[in-house]
Amino acid sequence: MTIGIAASGPRAGAAVRAAVLGAELLGRGAIGGFAVFAVLDGQGRYRHCETQRGGIGALDIPPAWLEARAAAVIASGPDRPEPLVQFLPGASGIGLVTGHRLPNRPGADGVPLNQAVLARLAEGHEPQQAIDSVLAGCAQADAGLIALAADGRLGWGNSARVAGRADLGQAQRAAAAGRLALLHNSIYADLRGATLADALADLAWAELAGRPAPWRFLTLAAPVPVRPAARDCVHVDATGAIVALESADPHLPTLERRGTAIYLGAEVRQDGAPAGWAATELYADVAAGVARPIDGLARRTLLMRSLDVAA
Repeated sequence: MTIGIAASGPRAGAAVRAAVLGAELLGRGAIGGFAVFAVLDGQGRYRHCETQRGGIGALDIPPAWLEARAAAVIASGPDRPEPLVQFLPGASGIGLVTGHRLPNRPGADGVPLNQAVLARLAEGHEPQQAIDSVLAGCAQADAGLIALAADGRLGWGNSARVAGRADLGQAQRAAAAGRLALLHNSIYADLRGATLADALADLAWAELAGRPAPWRFLTLAAPVPVRPAARDCVHVDATGAIVALESADPHLPTLERRGTAIYLGAEVRQDGAPAGWAATELYADVAAGVARPIDGLARRTLLMRSLDVAA
């Protein structure tokens, strides 16, 4: 498994979804396939949904789960062993355990590592203590783990084996607004100096803290005009909806097929004022000078790098 994230605080469900969607848009590697999304709902009950293909956008997540104060995701490429919930176990009133690599692999006692951590949470152990004690006995296990207790306490770590990998990413945040931890491997991105893990944590933290982030999702939710112009520009409204496209490529407005409607690095303007630049590209069905969205959350979403926003 290539990415796991857990978060506690307001809109924790939306926070973990934002992080994984960001990974699917920004990253290259084993991502956009299977995903398990889990929460402890308003009554503290363990709830989850899953998919083998299509990534986080393929999940039909109830709106109430996005508002949950305890949430986690694990995701990777497609077609992982069933049942998928083995990769993200949880217990009502107790907590959730996610991770990356093989968090479900058995320990020396035959118990899956993530289940062993969950059992320790049920016994009253601190999440970090539970993680450390399980990994201490399995230094060569191919596993990284994140434990989230129902009250918002968080712990995370990699085995010694995983910690030696050269393709790791990790990030964590903690403040009055909430907490989050993220681990990933084998996902690559060129972000002009920023790390992928920090970018994904920024997206999640924006949901938890309710404030602007250096990265912002923009959505092609409806057909928009594609006009020729001296330079590429994406026009959006205050909600992040794309309302018009301008292209310096004279061929684009004349297309009659699916193609790249928004080019990497294109300027983004909100209500006419500079807002940022396109950090990802967007494909659309273009015909008669109009770009129409393609089905699927990730396929109609663009990530913008914002101007003058502190992390």
